[in-house]
Amino acid sequence: MSRSTTSKSARVLDDWQPRNPVVQAVKSAAAWACVVAVAAVGGVLMVGNRKFGFAFAAFMLAFGVFVADPILLVVIALPGVMLLQRIGGASTNLSVADLLVFLAGVISLFHIRWKDAPFLRQFMRGVVWYEAVLILVVVAHPNRYNVVEWFHRFSYLGASVLAGWVIAKSGRIRQAFRLFLAGAAVLAVIAMGVAVALHFHPAQFGAYQKNSIGAVMWVAIVVAQINPSWTGIKRGQARIVKYLCLVGLLATQSRQSAILLVVALGAALFLSPELRRRGKILLLAAVPVVVLVYYSFSINARNNPQFNSVAIRVGQISAAMHVWRLSPILGEGMRFYNLPQYVAVTAPPNVVIDNLASTGILGSVAFIFLVVITMRTMYRLPYTLGTLGLVLLLGHYVGGLFDIFWLGGPTVGPLIIAGVCLGLADMDRMKGDEQPAVAVEPAGEATAAPGHRSLRPVSRSVMAGVAARLSAARAVLLPSL
Repeated sequence: MSRSTTSKSARVLDDWQPRNPVVQAVKSAAAWACVVAVAAVGGVLMVGNRKFGFAFAAFMLAFGVFVADPILLVVIALPGVMLLQRIGGASTNLSVADLLVFLAGVISLFHIRWKDAPFLRQFMRGVVWYEAVLILVVVAHPNRYNVVEWFHRFSYLGASVLAGWVIAKSGRIRQAFRLFLAGAAVLAVIAMGVAVALHFHPAQFGAYQKNSIGAVMWVAIVVAQINPSWTGIKRGQARIVKYLCLVGLLATQSRQSAILLVVALGAALFLSPELRRRGKILLLAAVPVVVLVYYSFSINARNNPQFNSVAIRVGQISAAMHVWRLSPILGEGMRFYNLPQYVAVTAPPNVVIDNLASTGILGSVAFIFLVVITMRTMYRLPYTLGTLGLVLLLGHYVGGLFDIFWLGGPTVGPLIIAGVCLGLADMDRMKGDEQPAVAVEPAGEATAAPGHRSLRPVSRSVMAGVAARLSAARAVLLPSL
């Protein structure tokens, strides 16, 4: 046996030597002492002040999860959009979902290599420019509501997309989508039970208003119907969730959610040839949905002409337009309706009017720029990776024309899923750049189905190889000429 083999065997035996039991016991005792101390502090706080006790317990739980698996907090952000319980006082007025998205965005910043994320950079360009313009609004109206809402919108638009990108990059897509669909199915069952208990009136309970539940239902239905292969969800499971959420959507009687469902699925059928081949029945199913929505609107308007949903929205929009006329360039500040002088005004149920009243013409132009940049970026993704995120983002923007846009909570789901699609497209592009291709079109793209919106760009290595071959050919041909 050689000396190197003997030394290697000795090192292996040393690695397998039992550790000092005293040191192990001290470490174990110290760890358990920390656990007991934390439990004791939590118990004392729970007895003295239940609110602080729950807050301390939640903080320690989040800290433990972060230490054990930081990405898990990012994954929880997607199913966490259903946690609508409010936290903080009137000045913050945020939900648990908003807090989860903010924490997920902060964690995601440490797991993103921006040079490997060209599509994410394009998407975030619209968000950053929009927030940069809103700084002028904060300077013009320096109150706490304005400052809090600036951070909330940055988290709403940016942190959610970053979280989705990291979910895709870390390979946790299946886990996130399964948790989201399972939570949506449970919420649908609860909505059914509440609707039956209320004698088939719209299902509403606690913080869950009918449109809030409907916002979760239509997104879950679209995810379950499109169900691209990269989600990892089996067709049988997706079908069960789809039917449960369809009944749950009917239990809420949310007309705007039904409209957004038709818009999203119609856009998906138009954009994706694969969905057109296996989803023609959806076109027939959309007809009775549209008829029911129209019938519901007409009945509501006829039975309650002064206080139906349309009349109330028109009144709120008129009040917001009056506020906009007071400051047309920079508006009256975000969350202006919380100020004492506007106590009779509520948040406008239209994103265009809301931007005009709160951020003025300048902020409205910046918002249009945001919509154009984000939608264009999603449209440029390959349809197999980007269709789901594109149609959900389209539905999200269309939904802002009928209801309050900056609510957070369930309306963040489309942005997180859009971030997942961006992450998949960036990884797909990065893998394509690493492949030593010799053709201008990558392998497999030439046979793509009709309607493929974008081809993977040619990598720099491929371009360098083509340039080298051209220079070599020139060196051979020119002397002969």
